[in-house]
Amino acid sequence: MTQIDSDLMKYLVPVRELNPAERLHLSRLSKIRTINSGDKFYAKDYSHYFIYLLEGKLDLCDQYIDPQLCSGDDSQAQYSLFKETSADSYAVASTTCKVMFVEKEQFNSLIDNEMVTESDPINYDISYIETNIYNEIFQAIKAEKLKLPSLPEIALKVKSAIARDNVGVDDIARIAESDPAIVVRLIQVANSPLVRGVDPVNSIHEAVVRLGLSMTQNLILSFSMKQLFKTDQQILQIRMEQMYKHSVEISAISFALSRKLKRFNADQLLLAGLIHDIGVIPILTYMDETGFEVHSEKEVDSIVARLRPAVGSLVIKSWGFSEEMISVVEQAENWFKNNSDEVDMADIVIVAQVYSLLQHKKLDALPDIKKVPVFKRMFLEEPDPGFVLNILNDAEDMISEVKQILSI
Repeated sequence: MTQIDSDLMKYLVPVRELNPAERLHLSRLSKIRTINSGDKFYAKDYSHYFIYLLEGKLDLCDQYIDPQLCSGDDSQAQYSLFKETSADSYAVASTTCKVMFVEKEQFNSLIDNEMVTESDPINYDISYIETNIYNEIFQAIKAEKLKLPSLPEIALKVKSAIARDNVGVDDIARIAESDPAIVVRLIQVANSPLVRGVDPVNSIHEAVVRLGLSMTQNLILSFSMKQLFKTDQQILQIRMEQMYKHSVEISAISFALSRKLKRFNADQLLLAGLIHDIGVIPILTYMDETGFEVHSEKEVDSIVARLRPAVGSLVIKSWGFSEEMISVVEQAENWFKNNSDEVDMADIVIVAQVYSLLQHKKLDALPDIKKVPVFKRMFLEEPDPGFVLNILNDAEDMISEVKQILSI
């Protein structure tokens, strides 16, 4: 075996959750092995390892599932080859491969020390079935058999316009005018307490002037997101509506929290909250179009929750969004995210998610706030449920205003 370059570790799930120093330490303990074409190895023999394909191609096989091709060039290689070990799961190299072995016990020890919590160790494995769904979705996207959600036309136009050096208020106003509903909503925001204007705004030009180009862009992107949460399937549409309602709530809380803490542009957090669950759309679409058989709503929820970050990342990258927005999608429900001393947009969305769970009394899904690293970074005081509620209860009117605007 050969020792691995620590730079590779920052792309691997869940290893990337470690801070740089811990990743470097883990890289010194991890090894790379060359697998020759035709060689076979079984999951049951490596149950104590995360195994990553770095180079080459191999087939992931199971007695009951068709072989799934895995390539070191694909983003799916960021995930361990074997998720739930069983005698039926194995891999066969179709070319010469380089495979990395990371001991789970060593990783868990490092992540436990980094979080400095007394909670039970986190299980980062996803099931073999979930891995295959992700692989199938990824391959379907590559083969253009499954389209990722596209930005609505007006969102694309304003995004392209803002990217130009000479864009002005008139340019953005003209784009907005192509959608009367967007015009109404921009004027509504410009006249709302969120912006604190003195004189009433009566035209789209005046609205863009008051809001500014950046906020106008983020608002248009946000308003157009609702178009993506639609399907012709009635059963699926119920889930889509639930998703959008949840996204609106997280968006509104994130916006208010940004304003309250004076961190980041609130309109950026508005958009971040709306897109944090965007990966659910292609997952549900794929399951519906392929007739994928599930045995319960709980199973669907589990598959969606576990695959949402990876699939969502594919969507956001296809839109050309910033690394910060990609991080929001990937980290939005990673309660123990602790890879930076600085608060970022993903941290704001995590706090918004915790607040939402508190509000809806979903205590089973709620982490121990005192052990969530973001609270120690964001709030210097000792965090507890009452502390968090007090902060955002002060912003309840603002949250309600944003929810009303986004829900129209």
